[in-house]
Amino acid sequence: MGVDFRYRRLGYLALNVTDIERSTAFATDVFGMDQSGEGDNGARFFRIGPSHHDIMLIPAEEPGFVRSGWELESEEDLDKALAHYQRIGLSPQRIPQEEAHMLGLERAFRIVEPKLNTVWEYYARMNYTTVPRTNTLTNFQGGKHYGLVIPDCKAVTDYMVENMGFLVSDYLEGWKASLLRAWPNPNHHSFAPLQFPAPRPTFHHLAFMVNEIDDIGKLFNRIKRFDVQIQFGIGRHPTSGSIHLYIYDPDYFVWEYTLGMEQFPEDGAREPRRMSADPANLDLWDAVPETIHAGKFPGLVTG
Repeated sequence: MGVDFRYRRLGYLALNVTDIERSTAFATDVFGMDQSGEGDNGARFFRIGPSHHDIMLIPAEEPGFVRSGWELESEEDLDKALAHYQRIGLSPQRIPQEEAHMLGLERAFRIVEPKLNTVWEYYARMNYTTVPRTNTLTNFQGGKHYGLVIPDCKAVTDYMVENMGFLVSDYLEGWKASLLRAWPNPNHHSFAPLQFPAPRPTFHHLAFMVNEIDDIGKLFNRIKRFDVQIQFGIGRHPTSGSIHLYIYDPDYFVWEYTLGMEQFPEDGAREPRRMSADPANLDLWDAVPETIHAGKFPGLVTG
C-alpha cells in the first residue's frame, strides 16, 4: 500500500437516474432516506445521518454511475492525497469553489483512475447538519460501500492496493471478485470489484449499514407494499458475515441493507482469505441472487 494518506469513509455516490421523481420516492418512502437539498441541473441530495448528503441523484436520459466521493481523515491527508496523485501522474483536478459549495464541501479534488476510468473525488470536510432526520423508517449505522462489474478484477485490485490506499479483506478464487477496505476504515469493505463478462465497467450495487435486524425485516415487508423486487436475500455473506437484503430501484440499480459487517483493526489485521467460488458457498443462509435485470447490468459508468 504505497500511499501516505488516511481514509475516514466512503462519503457519497453520485448516480444518473431517468426519473428523478420516481427515484426520490424510492429513496425516501422505500429506502428510508431524508431528502436534504437540491443541486445543479435538478440534482437531489439524500442523507442517512448528519452529513450534507450520502447520495446524489442526477436527472439524465440514461442511468449510470457518475462518481464516488471519499472523505479523508484531515485536511493534511487531503494535501497528501493531492500530492500523491500528482506524483503518479493522474493529474488531479481541484473542484471549483462554487461547485464545492453546492456539494457541501470545503475543498476537494477529483481524479480519473486509469484501470476503469471512473471518477474519484476526495475531500476532508463536508457540511454537518444538526437538524434531526425526519424519516424514521430505518436506523442507519452510517457505513456504506458499493460494487462495480468489471472485466479484470485482479488488475483493478492490484492497482488500488499499490496506488490508492486499499487493502484486500477477502477475494474469490480465480479473482472473480475482491472485497477492499479503505485503510484505516475498519469496515470489511468499502469497494467491491466484481468480475463478470461485460463490455465495459457497469454499476452493480450500493449498500448502507443499518443498526438492527428489525431494519432489514421491516424493509423486507415494506417493499411488498411498493411492488419492489428483491435481487438477493435475506441472506448472510460468508465473507464479511453481514446479513443482507438487496432490492431494485426504478432504474434497476441494486440497493442493499447490510448488518453486522466484520471490523478490522488498524494494525495486526488477519490475512485475506481465498474464498470458494462454489455456488454452494455463496451464502450462509442459502440465499440465491436473481439474475440482474434479465442478465443485463444497468448503469454504465459515465465518468
